[in-house]
Amino acid sequence: MKTVLLTGANGGLGRALAKELLRQNYKVILIYHNKKEHLKKLQEQYDKHIYIIQADISKQEDINHIKKEVQEKNLQIDVLINNAGIDHVSEMEEKNENTMLEVFKVNTLGPFLLAKAFGEEIEKNHGSIINISSDNTIDANDYVTLEYDVSKSGLNMLTKDLALYYTNAHVNAIAFSWLDTEQNQIPEDIKPMISFIPMSRAVKKVIEMMESKKTGQIEVVKQ
Repeated sequence: MKTVLLTGANGGLGRALAKELLRQNYKVILIYHNKKEHLKKLQEQYDKHIYIIQADISKQEDINHIKKEVQEKNLQIDVLINNAGIDHVSEMEEKNENTMLEVFKVNTLGPFLLAKAFGEEIEKNHGSIINISSDNTIDANDYVTLEYDVSKSGLNMLTKDLALYYTNAHVNAIAFSWLDTEQNQIPEDIKPMISFIPMSRAVKKVIEMMESKKTGQIEVVKQ
């Protein structure tokens, strides 16, 4: 039975992915920053295969805490899914050093720290690292999401460099277009005008990537 470490587990894609992985009998370590209540039903339903850890992945001490918890539970990570992400939507004059660093630390630094923490055992297990990116890095960027776009572009390059280093693992990124998650902050009356990727399709794509033998790829997924 494979063990998956999933960040951003309390978000829309994270919860949907966690539910499907548990349904398919994976052991799943769910990393969340806040709003644990979103995960309580999963914990009640899949108590034997689920492990929930609160952490801020942008901080090295929290990464150390995750590592310690995983080791104490005698778990070996086969798959790391870097799904956690934040955004800062604003006009250019409102952007500054703090907004740039805050987003970068979660979206780019966090995945790097987790790969450093678990990369060797994933390499040993011939496992996978999957980074959840965005088509904003390819052809859908907008200056109002500058911090997000830059951080996810960095995540794409991190993917390629990790693939070169962990040669026995499979390291890839999926650059999704619109997913209907809480992060979007889109008014409900606007949503019908947007073509969202169905969550079921997004979950299926991540699980397919977990089983893929390719590496160093940035796969764009649009509606």
